[in-house]
Amino acid sequence: MGASISSPILPLEQREIEELDSSYSRPFERPHPQETFNQTVIDGDSFYGKIRTVYSERVLKTQLEQLRKQGSYDAFKLGWHPKYDIQKLHGGKCTIYSPPTLFWDSDVGKWIEAACYFLSSTDGKRSPHAKEFISAIDELITMMTKAQQSDGYLGTYFTVVDKAGKLKNLRDMHEMYNCGHLLEAALAHHLWSGDRRFLNITLKYIDLLMKTFGPGKNQRHGYPGHPELELAVLRLYSRTRDPRHYAFGRYLVAARGKREASLGGKPYFVWEAEQRKDPFFHASMDSIEDGRYHQWHAPLHEQETILGHSVRALYLITAAADLDGQLLEDAKRLWNDCVDNKMYPTGGIGSIPDIEGFSEIPHFLPNGHDEGGCYAETCASIACMMTCERFLTHELSGKVRDVMERCLLNNVLGGASLDGKQFYYANRLSTCGDENADRSDWFDICCCPPNLTRTMGLLGGYMWSVKTKGQTIHLDVYLYISGKRTVELPSGGAAAVEMETEMPWHGRTTLQLQAPKGYDWVVQIPKPEYAVNFNLSPASLVQQNAVEGYISLSLPAQSVISVTFDMPVRLLAPHPATHQDTLAIARGPIIYTAESYDNTKLEGQHRHFEGIGLLETTTFEEVPMEIENIPMITLISQQNVCAKKVSGKKEIGSMTVIGGEKKWIEKDAKLRLVPFFARSNRDQGGRLRTMFPRVAVSDVQ
Repeated sequence: MGASISSPILPLEQREIEELDSSYSRPFERPHPQETFNQTVIDGDSFYGKIRTVYSERVLKTQLEQLRKQGSYDAFKLGWHPKYDIQKLHGGKCTIYSPPTLFWDSDVGKWIEAACYFLSSTDGKRSPHAKEFISAIDELITMMTKAQQSDGYLGTYFTVVDKAGKLKNLRDMHEMYNCGHLLEAALAHHLWSGDRRFLNITLKYIDLLMKTFGPGKNQRHGYPGHPELELAVLRLYSRTRDPRHYAFGRYLVAARGKREASLGGKPYFVWEAEQRKDPFFHASMDSIEDGRYHQWHAPLHEQETILGHSVRALYLITAAADLDGQLLEDAKRLWNDCVDNKMYPTGGIGSIPDIEGFSEIPHFLPNGHDEGGCYAETCASIACMMTCERFLTHELSGKVRDVMERCLLNNVLGGASLDGKQFYYANRLSTCGDENADRSDWFDICCCPPNLTRTMGLLGGYMWSVKTKGQTIHLDVYLYISGKRTVELPSGGAAAVEMETEMPWHGRTTLQLQAPKGYDWVVQIPKPEYAVNFNLSPASLVQQNAVEGYISLSLPAQSVISVTFDMPVRLLAPHPATHQDTLAIARGPIIYTAESYDNTKLEGQHRHFEGIGLLETTTFEEVPMEIENIPMITLISQQNVCAKKVSGKKEIGSMTVIGGEKKWIEKDAKLRLVPFFARSNRDQGGRLRTMFPRVAVSDVQ
């Protein structure tokens, strides 16, 4: 399980915790995936195992090299870097755009966190670069120890560049955000190594923030402009059981957007700007009091729809989902708005590139720049996975599980190339104009690559949850992933569960359960919305009442069960309010896309596949393929595609008058598609399209 943490004060008894907040379910009864991932060993020969090997052997190495090249690795030496001259800050006053060096601390923190997850696992320990990673982590912690100020503050930018701006602008300057990621990294490092150095650094920083900010008379009533510290502190509480950590995390969520009487009835960020005599505001805001981008336009309970920067919004509701009571209900409301009204079929989130976030208009989901937007940041889909996981620890939901899986297998997994060397920040569904679909080696603001790596490192924590009540072991399966988990029992013995699955390509899974005599199991197995002909073996199994999207079984201590289902190709149509009469192609949880690489002649005639439609009766052949040694299933249409017919009397500009003529012409071409996550791995300068106009048979000439 890893090392334990001695709380700065004595742990509370259960009664005292309940007195602190009687509505709160103790978080160590709903452990975080970051605490349980190392109890699962993912099969290295499976689909996910091979992906994780790419991360442990290549991606971590690539990212470490990029952090060193960028300057963020050495930032904790507190030397000057030429990049500090870019959009240099003075007194924490706002600039239209934030300098990219503001985020360096968090980028390093996420890399350390990811490395610790992999070093805790078999595939990470086998990495040829493991010794280099361990050395880098140790060097970074040594630098941080020296860089930390006497009061506990740790922030490279406001130590080196803008000393006068320290904690003066919580809205824009990301100090609390950086602290949250350093804290998560410290928790991962302590769990892996047992070494307290990094943890002690972050605990000292947290003590400073708890002393400075909060609801007290002598405290500033602030909270992060970019949520992250909230969820990190609640994770810290689940480790320390220090009531101050819980109270601080809950305060950061609940205080957001309130107008404080002690601040003249103003939101904190408006008051804070006045204190630093700063009339300016971020380019994403319409005025100094426009809080939508940062989610402080109203308290969480009064926010009817999800707005603003998508990662900020989802990190905020992830923290709220780690609580109980009204804040949990608020998180569910906003998450449902996100999923039902503002999510792409790929699990992508955020349709407005300028704010990296949500449209205020439901179902405004352009597929690319030519349609008016599409961003779908990798981090946003990771944040949605985080929210889903917290919801599932409260109660199972087939919808929540399916969304988590869709995010993972499409927008998240596609965030890195399969050779581990390049990355996506945005994940648009189509290209246009002079664009291509190439990934980038790195980014000035590189939040997505290390975030993706830490997610893959703790993937075992997303697979399932286990808890024991008396002599019954409760197993809730979240994701179909091949792996084995050991379950420590209160009696001192151990149980084990092993899952062998052919997902995400074939719906065949076997679960082997082993527990000591006298124990039994209650197992809840996903029944995905895309599954057809769902069957259990042995046939004598008796299904219990279960939530929608799940099958519940009561089983003896030694059991073997098999699950099978079909995953036919589906054509998905968007909501009518999108005004897009288009089709997405899906098989199981995987969304497919067409690349110029596989459709050279067709895309050469119709650049970016513009004007190419699919018959609504199209069927597909399933073709196995390997891309970068990762096996997958690709698709080939069994019917020819269609091209838009341009005819009729011309009007001004490019408009034509339509009559009763047929609108489409059949092309002598089939459409070849690859999984969305596997796009842009075989060609530089390639173009793609994911959603195609729907063509009725009666409209074809």
